[in-house]
Amino acid sequence: MIIAFANQKGGVAKTTTCVNLGAGLALRGYSVLLIDADPQASLTRYLGDGQGPQLGDWLMGRSSFDQVLRVSAFKNLSYIASSELLIADQATIEQDRFKGLHYLRTKVAEIHNRFDFVLIDTMPSFTTLFANSIVAADQVLIPVKLEWLSVQGLAPLMEKVREVQQHVKELQVLGVLGTFSRRGVGECQKCLAELEAQLPGHVFKTTIQLNSKVAEASGHGKPIQHYDRQAQGFADYEALTEEVLRKCPTTKKASAAAQ
Repeated sequence: MIIAFANQKGGVAKTTTCVNLGAGLALRGYSVLLIDADPQASLTRYLGDGQGPQLGDWLMGRSSFDQVLRVSAFKNLSYIASSELLIADQATIEQDRFKGLHYLRTKVAEIHNRFDFVLIDTMPSFTTLFANSIVAADQVLIPVKLEWLSVQGLAPLMEKVREVQQHVKELQVLGVLGTFSRRGVGECQKCLAELEAQLPGHVFKTTIQLNSKVAEASGHGKPIQHYDRQAQGFADYEALTEEVLRKCPTTKKASAAAQ
């Protein structure tokens, strides 16, 4: 299963959700690959550093998959790093009229059977790299900050997703995830209702509440599951992991012992 995490707005917990969902799946015994497809390289900094071969090197054929593959400090969780050098490779991809949107899809197709889940962290803008990430995916997960302006950004994002669906018929929207939720705040509930109105049946029941421990965990280079299991953020991402598994079951049964 290949899932792209997409939103053209920054600051919606896109990278955080990609990492923490990946960690939740890995703890259940699934083999997970995270791909940092954003030159800002937030996911890369979260789990390690940008030294050595990166995503652009793999896309351009300068390095093999095994050369760019990095094993994280956490069991079953690997990643491919990025950096601002990816911007130059994006310019090359844009000039390729024939396969410009399929660079990442072609590469991921070669290796995705080695993993139960491939999670792609996308750029927060409508670029060729963003389109490559969506084209490569089976499912799109859309984190949306539960604030009105962020919610209003869903419509233009869905236009881009639908454009891709015209060419990649199997692409589906896994769901819209409300983030930075605050208990008892009416605006959050109004935002969730608006999201449901825009995409009926595609809003996750789970929401990710505003929680400082999740930010602390990222500062220590750890998913919340490996930092503080008493935190609300841990409960939220565990609930999200279970909901994702219900929505897109795999043929492999996770090992209970893995937890």
